[in-house]
Amino acid sequence: MLKNIKYLAVLTALFLSACSHQNVVSVQPTDSRLSCTDIAAELAEVRGVLRNIDDKTGMSGRNIAMGIFFWPGVVVNQMNAGDARDAANARLAVLGGLKDKQNCK
Repeated sequence: MLKNIKYLAVLTALFLSACSHQNVVSVQPTDSRLSCTDIAAELAEVRGVLRNIDDKTGMSGRNIAMGIFFWPGVVVNQMNAGDARDAANARLAVLGGLKDKQNCK
């Protein structure tokens, strides 16, 4: 019985960890020192994070599998995705402002 509870706890932890998305910090201490090339690289990275979030949400294979085996994981995944998407969009806005300020192309 105790072994089954441990197994269930580990399985639950694995599903919940699979729900996490890469979070982006909207303002970073080094932002004022970014060159136009650095800004372009950061913009590409954040857009990649957004694509990754989109790939892991909605009717993705990941959510379907979670729905079959552990349906609360789908809810947590969608909530985490919303927070991660908001943070990434805030970072895009900051980087866009830096790009304009430095007259980058």
